[in-house]
Amino acid sequence: MDAKTQQQYAETFRGLHRKGDPLVLFNAWDAATAKTIAKTSPAIATSSGAVASALGYADGENVPLDMVTGLVSRITASVSVPVSIDLEAGYGDTPQAAAKSVSEVLKAGAVGINIEDGLSGGKRQLVGPERHAAKIKAVRDTAQELGVHLFINARTDPFLLKFGSPDECLNEAARRAKAYAEAGADGIFVPGLTDLAYIEKLVQLTPLPVNIMVTQGVPEIRDLARVGVRRVSLGPWPMMAAMRIIGQAAASVAASRQYGTFLQPNA
Repeated sequence: MDAKTQQQYAETFRGLHRKGDPLVLFNAWDAATAKTIAKTSPAIATSSGAVASALGYADGENVPLDMVTGLVSRITASVSVPVSIDLEAGYGDTPQAAAKSVSEVLKAGAVGINIEDGLSGGKRQLVGPERHAAKIKAVRDTAQELGVHLFINARTDPFLLKFGSPDECLNEAARRAKAYAEAGADGIFVPGLTDLAYIEKLVQLTPLPVNIMVTQGVPEIRDLARVGVRRVSLGPWPMMAAMRIIGQAAASVAASRQYGTFLQPNA
């Protein structure tokens, strides 16, 4: 991908985060799913959990980074829409490590990343906001050096890791959103936040576009749009649904000893 096209994709992706009309991302896990999703979606985003599962690894930066960047290259070569990558915690506990990782995925054609504060040393734990902010600043500086207006979606995990009461989790998420915005983040991603009143309050407390991940109990897209959410991610659920269908189909063929609809591509 040439630099002009990548920068155009970066600006397009940024513009998709609109109030009242959130960007809904049906997350991909390989080039084939990305191509299929891109037929009806204005952008592609990966799910780290789905990518790891597809490659035979556990989630949590266990997929080698060169495999991740190789996947990015294959996806960006396969679709003609912006691509954002779930880069977990940046593949390293230091700002320098995160910057190096981002450099690789940018060279592979990505225009957005997720980078989370709930993974350190291979363990699910909240790192200090100053530490994560330093990563974000290093990532922003690297993207600027490479001439890409990278969309940095800063993921914060107080709700997911049960930092405290719902009010304490909300206040911590808002505090971290402020620190991450000052460091150069473009969005705030809060997995585990499902209560509509708390979502609306977070939207009011931060100038950053709020990204909500779909899970059980999450309000409908129209309600999220109404309270100002600007991005909705389906996360690993599309892959889980696909694997469930494949499992059911495989069991049916095994039990019936018949091909079923598999010789009818349009069925």
